[in-house]
Amino acid sequence: MLDHLKATALAAVTALGALAVTPAQAEAPRVAVALPGMITDRAFNENVHNGLVKAEEQFGAETAYTENVSQATQVEVMSDYARRGYDIVVGAGGEYTDAAERVAANFPETTVIVLNGAPTEGVTTINYDNPEFGYLVGLVAGHVSETGVAAALSAQEFAAFTNVVDGFRRGFQTANPEGEVLVAYTNDWADIAKAKEASFNLISQDVDVILPYLDAGWVGVAQAAEERGIHTVGILHESDTNLVSARLDFARALAWAVGKYQEGTLEPKDYVIHLTAADQLGDFSDVVPEDVRAIALEAVEKIKSGELSFDAE
Repeated sequence: MLDHLKATALAAVTALGALAVTPAQAEAPRVAVALPGMITDRAFNENVHNGLVKAEEQFGAETAYTENVSQATQVEVMSDYARRGYDIVVGAGGEYTDAAERVAANFPETTVIVLNGAPTEGVTTINYDNPEFGYLVGLVAGHVSETGVAAALSAQEFAAFTNVVDGFRRGFQTANPEGEVLVAYTNDWADIAKAKEASFNLISQDVDVILPYLDAGWVGVAQAAEERGIHTVGILHESDTNLVSARLDFARALAWAVGKYQEGTLEPKDYVIHLTAADQLGDFSDVVPEDVRAIALEAVEKIKSGELSFDAE
């Protein structure tokens, strides 16, 4: 299960060996997720919902979810699930970090998880090593870009996105040392029109590759890219305008966490999933030259071996 998942607690690597399952722990857990968007967004929310489905299939979990949870109601929605006796309450996205900390403090018997969240006291956080994946798509973008200007677009600033941008900028400037990466925010994860408008604004600043880090709003970025003849690179989603995508599978990560909970080994700490396989990088677009593909795949191997590191200095 989750063959490629390596867990670390901050800087320390934690083994994934399973402990013996006691009868009490073997009971099917109740798992609830608060989602910022719709499960039909073909992006992060749909991927997380697929994780609930996997938890049902693999562990017999009883599951529930609430879509379109606003930031103002995060604590209320998550607390309601905790009061109703759900064993695991998940905030889907780094924007749930503050709410999760409050819920965990108020309901110590509940396991609170944030996917893509900053390490938080009393909370289990599960992250991909965002700089690694950002670097790879940035490397491809930097080699293909004709203007030398790219951009990353999200709804709001939070740790996971910042880490993606750090890697994206490093990869882009590895390919093009004079390259520039702009950052913009729409203040809405799902609004397609806002994302499209923001993309047009970026394109007017010579941006010819955009990395959308959005829920359903990514569709607006793809539409703008197609209309103006530029490219995108993907995190969590794939589209016809993408040069390449990083496949961050939070469905498998969530199911893995439920299995760890059922074993009694899930801890309130930060688990990080590193790049361990080339298939975590999606298919290349036909417009990506063969030599650029080879450079990207070579970078995958360097990251896997540790030759290319993104540890904080």
